[in-house]
Amino acid sequence: MNILLTNDDGWGFEGLTALEIVARQFGEIWTVAPEKPMSGISHQLTFERPMRFTQKQDRSFALDGTPADCVRVAMTQLDVPFDWVLSGVNKGANLGSDTCVSGTVAAAREASLFGCKAIALSQHLLKFKQPFDWSKTIRMAEKVLPQIMDRSIPQRSWVNVNFPDIESDACSTVKLVETQLDPAPLPAQYTKTADGKLLYCGVYNDRPRKPNHDADICFSGGISVTYHD
Repeated sequence: MNILLTNDDGWGFEGLTALEIVARQFGEIWTVAPEKPMSGISHQLTFERPMRFTQKQDRSFALDGTPADCVRVAMTQLDVPFDWVLSGVNKGANLGSDTCVSGTVAAAREASLFGCKAIALSQHLLKFKQPFDWSKTIRMAEKVLPQIMDRSIPQRSWVNVNFPDIESDACSTVKLVETQLDPAPLPAQYTKTADGKLLYCGVYNDRPRKPNHDADICFSGGISVTYHD
């Protein structure tokens, strides 16, 4: 099995390294990731300038472009018949309306446009600025990926997975819940800076939550899984 890895946090990021550890258990992996962080870039593609495509390690490349660019370049330039594209693991959840702006999700969506099955994976953080123990994510990914990749899903489908921020001793028993995206938008809260500019100040963890939808599942300690055609 040939697996392409990418992300929106940039080549060499801890979440991508965690995903590489897990993905190696399922087949041969190739990595094409952005040279620099591209969080919140959505499905933007680069047409107006040349992009650097640099080999970093064996079967591992950095691209001076967006996550969607990374998938498109890998699909057209590496001459590898990919079976799956795995995007992430993103530092921070991508739940509900986040899927509209997420570069992590856009990479999975781009893969589906090429007829390849894909999974976007994100790690919710209760305290975003503190160091995170990515070994917890590895343990949860080892639990969830076989269940999704062994399942017969349409060739042009993509899956959105969000891991909860839980204690290490709960990783082995955490439940995987197939659900729907929460339709509620993020809190639309802004503050004015000293020079009169607007700065977003909405608190992610205070976002509205519809019962039994992905945000509610993830915030309550479960692994939320949504399927998309």
